[in-house]
Amino acid sequence: MSFTSKNTTAKSFNDQYNELTETDKYAFSRLCNKLLNENFIYGQLQADKTDYYAILKFRDLIENYFDLIDYQLSHDDTRKIFFLESTADRNRIKLKKIESVLLVLLRRAYYVKSKETVDSNVNISITIDELIDSLVQTNIYKDKLAKTQIIDALKVLKRFKLINFDGKNYEINNVIEIFPMVSLVVKINDIDQLNNKLKTYKSKEDDEDETDED
Repeated sequence: MSFTSKNTTAKSFNDQYNELTETDKYAFSRLCNKLLNENFIYGQLQADKTDYYAILKFRDLIENYFDLIDYQLSHDDTRKIFFLESTADRNRIKLKKIESVLLVLLRRAYYVKSKETVDSNVNISITIDELIDSLVQTNIYKDKLAKTQIIDALKVLKRFKLINFDGKNYEINNVIEIFPMVSLVVKINDIDQLNNKLKTYKSKEDDEDETDED
């Protein structure tokens, strides 16, 4: 965004912000901080539902605010997701190799299983054992990984709100819920391309980091 455009956006933001009540100013601040901390606001999650509709209320103001700091507030209306995208190629996240591999495997599972349902609003699930089997079949790792390594990597993906699972009782509750945000992070919509992406990890060292955009 040019400085001229930013000046126009800043004036619009200032005018809108000054019209807010103190209660609305607090809500605006909290919502912006939540977006910065979590990136995704998913309207189908109980914890996000109220905030999703609050963002709709303040959408123009929030968009102007993030425009000023080189972010774009994007909206997937069908799946009820708000998320931030950097417009200045900053704030990229480094994932460990195992985290990146699991992310692509989860994206592939989401792709395959979503084809089996006609309801796009249904969250996709996979068991941890199914995921581990898929990992073994890739032959990416010469030696079998400890289950705790896989669980630790899944906890990272959970923190980024891409999945949900019971990290404390995973031996009893074996299910991973895959959120549609995984398709916004791994923007590959072809099964062959996903498989080819997995093949690229065979040549990487086991501790090598893979850079992914948040």
